[in-house]
Amino acid sequence: MTLTLTDVTLTYPDGDGRLTALDRIALDVPAGTLTAVVGPSGSGKSSLLAVAATLVTPDEGAVVIAGTDTVGLGRADKAELRRERIGIVFQQPNLLPSLTAAEQLQVMAH
Repeated sequence: MTLTLTDVTLTYPDGDGRLTALDRIALDVPAGTLTAVVGPSGSGKSSLLAVAATLVTPDEGAVVIAGTDTVGLGRADKAELRRERIGIVFQQPNLLPSLTAAEQLQVMAH
């Protein structure tokens, strides 16, 4: 599966203005490759990954996953794309402490 970001810009509200988290980012990850995103705190790594995983829609630019331009997709289509094509491992797992690992998976399956 390929991932291509073209001229991706993402901003967040910041008082009366906007803070630019990603500024015209270009990224091409060919199928079958491993890519690491590294940088100092506040450099936009999490924002980049959120856009690449279709969790956040960029202000400008294109995000293409396996030939599908994701920017124009609706919420249901993005959710289906994530379910079928994208694996996400979050920094904070947000697990329910009272459940076993197997029970955690059962909850997520519903």
